[in-house]
Amino acid sequence: MKSKKVFLVNPPFEKIYEKTNLKKVVPSNPPIGLACIGASLLREGYEVKIFDFNLYNDKNKFARELKNFNPDFMGISFVTPLIREAEKILKIAKKINKKMILIGGGPHCSSFPESALEETSLDIVVIGEGDFTILEIVKGESLSKIKGIAYKNKKIFINKRKEPIKDLDILPFPAFHLFEINKYKTSSVISKKNPVARLETSRGCPYGCTYCNKSVFGRNFRVKSPKKVIGEFLQAKELGLKEVHIIDDGFTTNIERAKEICDLLIREKVNIGWHTANGIRADRVDLELLKKMKQAGCWGIYLGIESGNQEILNKIKKGITLEQVRNAVKWAKKAKLEVAGYFMIGLPGETEETMQQTIDFAKFLDLDLAKVSITIPLPGTEIFDELNQKNLIKATDWEDFKFYSSHSKIYKHENLSWRTIEKYSQKFYREVYLRPSFIFKRIKKIIKNKTIAEDIKTFFFIKWV
Repeated sequence: MKSKKVFLVNPPFEKIYEKTNLKKVVPSNPPIGLACIGASLLREGYEVKIFDFNLYNDKNKFARELKNFNPDFMGISFVTPLIREAEKILKIAKKINKKMILIGGGPHCSSFPESALEETSLDIVVIGEGDFTILEIVKGESLSKIKGIAYKNKKIFINKRKEPIKDLDILPFPAFHLFEINKYKTSSVISKKNPVARLETSRGCPYGCTYCNKSVFGRNFRVKSPKKVIGEFLQAKELGLKEVHIIDDGFTTNIERAKEICDLLIREKVNIGWHTANGIRADRVDLELLKKMKQAGCWGIYLGIESGNQEILNKIKKGITLEQVRNAVKWAKKAKLEVAGYFMIGLPGETEETMQQTIDFAKFLDLDLAKVSITIPLPGTEIFDELNQKNLIKATDWEDFKFYSSHSKIYKHENLSWRTIEKYSQKFYREVYLRPSFIFKRIKKIIKNKTIAEDIKTFFFIKWV
């Protein structure tokens, strides 16, 4: 019997940043989500091919490869601002083969399954984790009996959500071999070596930050064992990937487990550089852990700091204190780790004073890298729901929800004008990055790392965003 074929697609993520200079430093990695879905399908004997528009933003090439592969199913994962781009891809697929079943996944499908089916050519959307759900679909189970999906059959049906996968160790290793690994290149601003593998060691986040969408993995924190994690590090290394970026929502949520992973990386002499690309919490680190991370090959951490005002942090339910942030940065520097911070301005309750406090706090911390974004109330978050209830959401198109887009099209801030918020966004970069001490430190680093030309092109633009 002929094996079923599945064609997996990653839409062009850089479209989210297309009108900003940030597209120069958008990470280029094999997408971990499709690597996991592909691995599950391969383990069951299905044929799998992946097309990544971030490598080849060429719809003609996509059409040729899709036609040649002639799959039974096509899967595409996308975030809210890319729904229109995804639909363009889906229409091409339907034109090539009307009988092909089109499956959608990702945060938008999980948050708005009915809308995703109404507004696109998708036949089925996966709600939540898709590792095993995709197998039931491809196997041909009755759609009405598959938990965690919504589908079209004259009208739209939304099934009961599937329980999260409790034991992540049963998942296969991500199928990175399906990608043209050596074609991926991440900027030296956020990596040391290329190509980079993005890995997850856990899923779910138990915290309740109001700006975060947890529609896929939920708030139930689940982990891979340290042994499983080390196996994935080793597999990535064997495939030719030179660096690992951990994208967990909470790599250090369980501090003792994180220490065990580090101990095993050291004992097994894995010897590959890594960092916590998705950010870790300032209240979930200690000096011992950070020293172990450094010894285990970690070269830097990102901290989710968000604001320099405690009342704003409390309002967004961040659950950390400014003192905890100061300690985390101090300990990381003591452990000789590079320290970067994520910040947000225009949060609920913000004033000009609180935004300036965030700028001053970022300067005080003296980070190696600081990134600020103007708050976007992403669909599926508490902030979105609150603003929507107050009739402050103005966006009428999902594409409006692009990071660094025209925020005035998306929503009205309760007490600040967009001109004021944007002024402080630019002020953040100017004040943080144009300090003589920062410039001197950065010049020393790029000379040491021999990345002068690339850093000139990709780093110093930030102050003008």
